[in-house]
Amino acid sequence: VPTAEMTVHFTDALDDGPAHGWSLVRIRTDHAGGGWAVDDSAVWTADRRLLAAARQTRVVREPLPPQTAAGTMNS
Repeated sequence: VPTAEMTVHFTDALDDGPAHGWSLVRIRTDHAGGGWAVDDSAVWTADRRLLAAARQTRVVREPLPPQTAAGTMNS
């Protein structure tokens, strides 16, 4: 599922220096259909500071048929 477009917005929480410990990442698909998927993401530090928010548009492709090493179709 390749990315067609991705925008990331960083917050001023990064001005306080690097985050330590765990981070929470939430990725939610807002729309999927017609060959496209749109996701919203957010990253928080362990002490609940929002580090970044992102929006991603992905192209959903049909799976390729399986092939053998010689490039012929599996039966």
